[in-house]
Amino acid sequence: MIRLHRYCLPLLFALLALLAQSAHAGNIAFGLSLTGTKLTLINQGNASAFYPAVFRLLENGQWQRLPLPPGANQPAELAAGATFEFVWPDQRPREQLPPLESLRTIMVRFFDQAGAGFGQISFFNQPMPATDTLQAGYEHGLMTITPPTGNSIRASWLLWPQEEGIGPLTGAVSFEHQQPNARRIEWRPGMEKLRMSLGGGQPTAFLMHETAQGLTFQTIYDGGVQGRQQRTAWLNASRWFFGVTYGLLAAAILLLGWSLNNKRRGGAA
Repeated sequence: MIRLHRYCLPLLFALLALLAQSAHAGNIAFGLSLTGTKLTLINQGNASAFYPAVFRLLENGQWQRLPLPPGANQPAELAAGATFEFVWPDQRPREQLPPLESLRTIMVRFFDQAGAGFGQISFFNQPMPATDTLQAGYEHGLMTITPPTGNSIRASWLLWPQEEGIGPLTGAVSFEHQQPNARRIEWRPGMEKLRMSLGGGQPTAFLMHETAQGLTFQTIYDGGVQGRQQRTAWLNASRWFFGVTYGLLAAAILLLGWSLNNKRRGGAA
């Protein structure tokens, strides 16, 4: 019996390690570089991104999709560590660009392995952080913004990557990127709170405030549903995995103690 337990313990600890590893999800994040007419996208995460596309923000709030180089095909999968190139169409110097375009705001849109759509917003020329900010955040799933009390913020642009969460995964999954335009809000006295849907995933958003000193930005953090709602079912069972893991650990410790006790008894006999 002691010899059998000697082999069982390594197997139990191996299973313990496998279950602990299975409770961790991969992540996808992108790096960007711009050289002349070439924009390079780098998958810096440890999981593949599917059907990635890159958009730039225009002065009117539209997201313009960047074209592919001549002869290139839309990549179906961008593996971890892989790169892909897009064409940057605007060669005007920054000084000649309208204020909003001068930030060179980029959105990378992609799908994860389950088919959920995501977006990442980046700035090549990041504006100054806002000193005067607005009260904003998610309430009952809707982005809620309280108008400014003073006149330092004349208008604000709301930028967000539309993320619908797991809702669309219940039907036929479409790999077409759906991204509404950025929304410009002109603040007027007596305005009530604004409430709008940015998608079931409640993504992180940005407010770009138009002030006398120029554009400033304010981050509005996500609604906290992406970490669990937009994971596949086996990842949402992580508590179960951890429960099994701890149970196996306790069983292994008890088994080890029982084996040692039997060994001492056998030696004493």
